[in-house]
Amino acid sequence: MKTIHHLVDIDAPGATVWSALTEQEHMAQWWTTRVDAPAPAVGAVVTWTFAGDFNPVMETTTLVDQSELGWRCIGGHDPWANGTFRFTLENLDDGRCRLRFWQDYAIELSDDAFGIYNFNWGYYLESLRLLCATGTGKPFQPPD
Repeated sequence: MKTIHHLVDIDAPGATVWSALTEQEHMAQWWTTRVDAPAPAVGAVVTWTFAGDFNPVMETTTLVDQSELGWRCIGGHDPWANGTFRFTLENLDDGRCRLRFWQDYAIELSDDAFGIYNFNWGYYLESLRLLCATGTGKPFQPPD
């Protein structure tokens, strides 16, 4: 199966990045503006609203003290079903944070589908980087 992997250095401390990944108010500022996220906990279910058949529902599988977050897609987009997502954070000596991201697919994807998802993750991880470094991300704005 295919895996997406990205590494992003962010001009912000790890605590800022962690908040953007785990707190609803900040989560809504980098991926999509419509997210329903309870307090971070293993087993918590986060619902992201985009449009059409792309509205991923993620179960939190890993939550390690501001250093690792894991999700498993449990609904909302068939090509991602049972796929896993992992974010790790490493504080760098200069006050920045290194984010590593992986998406492992549970089903085989076409090269074109994989390319689209890889490109989109690059875009939204850049949105996350911008949010943490400048206070303004570029999240998707779902239609009403």
